[in-house]
Amino acid sequence: MGPSWIRGVRTCVCLQVRFSQQFTMTKSIVDRGELLGPLHYGEADYYHHIGPEVGQYEWNLRADGGGSSLLTAGCHALDGLLMFMGTDVTEVTSYATGSPHPNFSRYEYPTTSVTLLRFAGGAIGKCASVVDSHQPYHLRMYLVGRDGTIHDGDVFTDTIAGLDPDRWTRLGVKLESDITAIDDPYVAQFHEFLDALDDDREMRLTSLAEAAKTFEVVFAADRSAADGRTVQLSELA
Repeated sequence: MGPSWIRGVRTCVCLQVRFSQQFTMTKSIVDRGELLGPLHYGEADYYHHIGPEVGQYEWNLRADGGGSSLLTAGCHALDGLLMFMGTDVTEVTSYATGSPHPNFSRYEYPTTSVTLLRFAGGAIGKCASVVDSHQPYHLRMYLVGRDGTIHDGDVFTDTIAGLDPDRWTRLGVKLESDITAIDDPYVAQFHEFLDALDDDREMRLTSLAEAAKTFEVVFAADRSAADGRTVQLSELA
């Protein structure tokens, strides 16, 4: 799917977390490769309490509204994981369940899912999508490379001499889960989209063609959970 699929139309898909300070920092570290080395494992988890006190609750709980836990919310965590791992997903296995709490038993789809991913080249990953958790919003990222690991805003690496081998090193960045930073990604994303319009080009990171790759994995995961089997991404081609 390229920019010519509809002539003259430019797109921006609101996978805005790609533009967060945390994800910008993490991608920079992954791309440079000096602290982590090649990644072979990654986890991305979305935890939120999307109950009656949240404005989207009444439409979100419908199958024709939210769709699935992964589609309605967990896609942001999954999208970040796909961006960091940097290679295509070849297959997924997903499991789904839900909370019996009255606020979540109204949902027309399972409110919790966990998806296992195999990437081209052999790396593996996991994405939990939990919209029925009793806790503040938390988007958790854990990336394991040959030479180091990133856990949210902390890093551990063997490539810098003198670091304490018994503790993590804190990186100076606002986390996506920080409520004071929650609007920052939207501003950065919209600026990029407007710049793309001015330059008559596809925008970075969240054009329709780029976002379609993430939702292809979401749909494969939802099919896996519904069918109770591993789904090859080639089945959706």
